[in-house]
Amino acid sequence: MAIDPTRRHVLILSFALCAAACRRTEPDLSVYTEEEPPHLSSAIRTADPHAASQLVSGWHQVEDNAWRWTARSFSAVLRPPPGSGKFGAILTLHLTVPDVVIARLGSTTLSASVAGLRLAPETYAHSGVARYVREIPPSILSGDSVRVDFALDRAIPPKSIDARDSRELGVIVGGLDLQTK
Repeated sequence: MAIDPTRRHVLILSFALCAAACRRTEPDLSVYTEEEPPHLSSAIRTADPHAASQLVSGWHQVEDNAWRWTARSFSAVLRPPPGSGKFGAILTLHLTVPDVVIARLGSTTLSASVAGLRLAPETYAHSGVARYVREIPPSILSGDSVRVDFALDRAIPPKSIDARDSRELGVIVGGLDLQTK
């Protein structure tokens, strides 16, 4: 059975259109954007995965979805809050001094520096919830970020509580923040 030329052209054109429609093309990604880098915050909850990039050094993994142990020295980067470049700010570290720290060390002293400015130390001789609160002058809060370096005078050495735990243990921190005065 012969196919007339008009039907043949329609059939060939149909196959060509089907082949073109079935061909894979690169997806149009113009409607998508690159993920923006994380924005610095002036308040950090140490268990928040979005804040992890601001915890620069000396921080252990999140525990109980709420807090982190620190090492003897630990650092974070914060965004100065609005107005702090004019009025100054209050730095607050929300910490817990565990029973085991007091039992093994007797006490521990925490000191800090912000952008190189040394802040007064504080000694913790009792276990429990505590806060380290210091005023920060406006002169060092004019930039987009400020680094806060903390140091304990002593910490529990690795493997001294549990032979499998290779972490140096300082204090437990739930968060830290800068608030405009």
